[in-house]
Amino acid sequence: MSKLEEAKELLKEMQVPERQQSDLCGYVILALANIKDKDLWCNATNNWIRIHDIILFISENYGLAYAENSRETFRKQAIHHFRNAAFIEDNGKATNSPNYRYRLTIDIG
Repeated sequence: MSKLEEAKELLKEMQVPERQQSDLCGYVILALANIKDKDLWCNATNNWIRIHDIILFISENYGLAYAENSRETFRKQAIHHFRNAAFIEDNGKATNSPNYRYRLTIDIG
């Protein structure tokens, strides 16, 4: 099973709505955990990351290029829902700050 399929299975197990079990949402989880296709889940990290960095991670590690102007799509389809479900948190900076970042919450699952 690919890492993307594993991430989507994780989302399913966490009982997120079907719309948040998409490829895009799976890639967001992989980027937030810094999991590349050959990595083990036990090597996941929990660093602060910008949406721009999520897009770069997906492109560099999974070969799927999203346009830079798709940040709002990431926000609406994944980030917003994951924050509401408390799977991720932001660093409390102003949303228009270049230092605004997200990470997985410490106690998910």
